[in-house]
Amino acid sequence: MSESSEVGVDRFAQSLGVEVMCHSFDQAICRIMVGAEQRNALGGIHGGLIFSLADMAFAAACNAGDGVFIGMQAEIRYMAGARGVALTATATRVGGSKKFAHYEVWVTDGSDHRIALFTSTAYKLSD
Repeated sequence: MSESSEVGVDRFAQSLGVEVMCHSFDQAICRIMVGAEQRNALGGIHGGLIFSLADMAFAAACNAGDGVFIGMQAEIRYMAGARGVALTATATRVGGSKKFAHYEVWVTDGSDHRIALFTSTAYKLSD
């Protein structure tokens, strides 16, 4: 993730190989190429990786605005198995107030099939 004066580099995102394609307070898109080490015992893409990618897109979006935000709530619904080796997470702000921002994050596979829906709420710590 990008570094700013208040929010440092996300070392976990870097270790996974997450690439932030674009980010603003209203929308962020992140992508990852999946390797063999990120698959579960059945050969599918690990659910923890899918959750982490969605969470990173959420963080990239809510922290692209004014102030510092932290995640308050997040949940995910896995909807289908992923095909291919690329995953993309698109976080879109769907509402909020002065202190809260609500996001919906769709995770898609390399064939652009929706594989998971992640919803989340962020709380603004400071301006």
